[in-house]
Amino acid sequence: MMARLALKGLAARPLRTALTALAIVLGVALVSAALTLGATLRKGADALSASAYDGTAAVVASRTPFELSAADGQQAPPIPAGVLGDVRAVDGVGVAAGEILDQAQVIVDGEPSSDGGPYFAEGIDAGAPGAEALTPFRLRDGAWASGPDEVVLDAGTADREGVAVGDRVEVATRGPARAFTVSGIARFSGVDSIGKGSAVVFDLATAQALFHKEGRFDHVLVAAADGVDPAALRHDLAAALPDREVTTAAAGDRFQLGELSTVVDVVSAVLLAFGLVAVLVGAFTILNAFSITVTQRTRELALLRMAGGARGQVRRMVLAEALLLGAGASVAGAALGIGLASLLQSALRSLGLDLPTAGLVVAPSSLAVALAVGTIATVVAALVPARRATRVEPVEALAQTAGAERRRGVVARAMGAVVSLLGRPAERLGGVAGRLARRNAMRNPGRTAVTATALAIGVALVTLVSVVAAGLKDTTVDSLERRLQATHVVGGSDGWSPIDPQVERRLAAAPGVEAVTSFRQDGALAFAERERLNAVDPATVGELFDFDWVDGSARTLTGLRAGDAIVDEGYAKEHDLAVGDRFAVTSPTGARTELTVRGVERSPVLDMLNMGPITVSAATFDAGGFAARRNTLTLVRASDDAAVQRVVGAFPDAKASAEGDWIAEQAAGLDGIVAFFAVLLALCVMVSLFGIVNALVLAGFERTRELGTLRALGMSRRQMRRMVRHESIVTALLGAVLGIGAGLALAAVVTAAFAAEGLAFAVPVTAIVAFCVLAVVAGVVAAALPARRAARLDVLGALAWE
Repeated sequence: MMARLALKGLAARPLRTALTALAIVLGVALVSAALTLGATLRKGADALSASAYDGTAAVVASRTPFELSAADGQQAPPIPAGVLGDVRAVDGVGVAAGEILDQAQVIVDGEPSSDGGPYFAEGIDAGAPGAEALTPFRLRDGAWASGPDEVVLDAGTADREGVAVGDRVEVATRGPARAFTVSGIARFSGVDSIGKGSAVVFDLATAQALFHKEGRFDHVLVAAADGVDPAALRHDLAAALPDREVTTAAAGDRFQLGELSTVVDVVSAVLLAFGLVAVLVGAFTILNAFSITVTQRTRELALLRMAGGARGQVRRMVLAEALLLGAGASVAGAALGIGLASLLQSALRSLGLDLPTAGLVVAPSSLAVALAVGTIATVVAALVPARRATRVEPVEALAQTAGAERRRGVVARAMGAVVSLLGRPAERLGGVAGRLARRNAMRNPGRTAVTATALAIGVALVTLVSVVAAGLKDTTVDSLERRLQATHVVGGSDGWSPIDPQVERRLAAAPGVEAVTSFRQDGALAFAERERLNAVDPATVGELFDFDWVDGSARTLTGLRAGDAIVDEGYAKEHDLAVGDRFAVTSPTGARTELTVRGVERSPVLDMLNMGPITVSAATFDAGGFAARRNTLTLVRASDDAAVQRVVGAFPDAKASAEGDWIAEQAAGLDGIVAFFAVLLALCVMVSLFGIVNALVLAGFERTRELGTLRALGMSRRQMRRMVRHESIVTALLGAVLGIGAGLALAAVVTAAFAAEGLAFAVPVTAIVAFCVLAVVAGVVAAALPARRAARLDVLGALAWE
């Protein structure tokens, strides 16, 4: 019986049912889209990895004492070319070929074709029998490179730049860019595009010369002979080559495909988090809608009690309505999420994340989770209204009003005071309509606050991100300005790739250049953990760079000798290091170096220089077996900007910026993070707008006779619309005020937690004002339907409303 009553209750109020359902539909759609897109991307990444590596049974490379990070540009030392013969001598080897794998950028019109990388450069002897099967590149047009002036281009870059076989392109490897003839165009593992990245394939001998690896290989790739088990072959290779690393191609992950899984996990987690926030916002809408409905149905519920209905039956009826509404809305949301996943996938492609897919992966588990989240959230949100419904006494069926006025508590009175204050402008600007709107919002401050809470959640999160980002920007700019004393900063054109050391040498000889220094970086093993280790030239670094010292001075930096090190404060605390203490680092070659701490620098909360926690002199770096030769950053002090630009202009993969401009660019990167979160949170705000619309519509039903009386007393349709609009704006402003307050409080907690690292509490006043303006706009938009309905009420019908 309760189920039938629940269905009748939903059917009797179609507008309220639809508006309430929409709030949960959007939230569930985001959850469904996140899970569907995550499954789709994950399947694509797995398929790409399988097709790229499955043809290779083993990869032979240098043995390193720790796992290197390809994402940080770390490479194992090359191996002698003679190892290829040793590999071919092992029983079970079908095909073996040497490979060079490094970085190179395709240059078009003097600029890198791709922005963001990765930039793969492979050298392989594709003419050797069977060697073609060992590379993930597959020719689409033309032929493999066979000489020092030929190159194969990846299909994505060729299509993007309109390059065909026979065209000439420039490629930057080490030093200035060189022109090559495109001998062929290849797909990467069957994929035309690798997103923002690019790839070139050279003849093996050409790659060895370009990357200064003559007589050496980065890897030897091995395919098993027919009938030979790959695992058994790897075992035999490891036994025959005890001083080499023998792994599967997937474990070696030469093309950083494991990074795709990380990206997939991050994208999925972020989208899912915001989907759950949207569901939470929708739950507040449901809570408010059911609360209002229970109040309006007081007489109906009392009659039900008078007819013999028990409290439990009333509660079950309300929860049954919530269950039916939640289940139906969740089904619609899950279906909508599949379409939304397609849109999000297209958006990711536009951002350069173009992964191979054979279509959306609609997993039953994804749909089940989305349905469960939406349904459970709806039922939980209805628990409080259901409990309130059980308190309706049978005698209330005889009352003339829907529910008695209850005494307000402290919170309700406080909300009433805030609503009263926010309604003052509406009262002054809106005349009679504004005064009535303010009083309507104050009439039930608890309801107004719950309606506003849905909007407040989104505003609070945006405020939190904005304040923390503003603090990070201020802290970052302040830190960089203290540490850098250069006029120019030279780095990779993409902002992260290392640059050729020739840039530094040529700048040092350029007219008008007073000082030049560079940083290098490589991986190191210290305290059984992989860390980044920096190398500086003590003779030049002090003029252009200084640490933010905890223990030390500029003399510490310029006085670094062999075996000396500077560590950051966080690293020193973690490993209980102080000036004078000794510790050891191990390079990728296995060489062990004893270091003595000579200074401790403060750890920036966000280091845009991407420095490692350990800094040594270039002499210590070279003597310790660290192989990195390209610079991560070059600092310049020059009186002639044109001279700097002329030198750097010869290296298209490098970029020179004035120090102030470079610092501003680094800080501006945080704006993109804020914008990304703001776009996602805008979806949550959209859900909250349905809550405001729903509350206003239900309040309109509740006050039908009142609205009719106002019209009978002479209130015009325009004044009626203005009254509803002002009430909506007051509600939206309350949400903004609550959200901004909560966001500032959360930001204060986060800032306090990182105060020791220098994170400042900075309030972005412009953004806060913008939130308030957007709240007013949101209020106007949300009031459109309720205001139109109120203005079109039939006066006589409204006066006769029961």
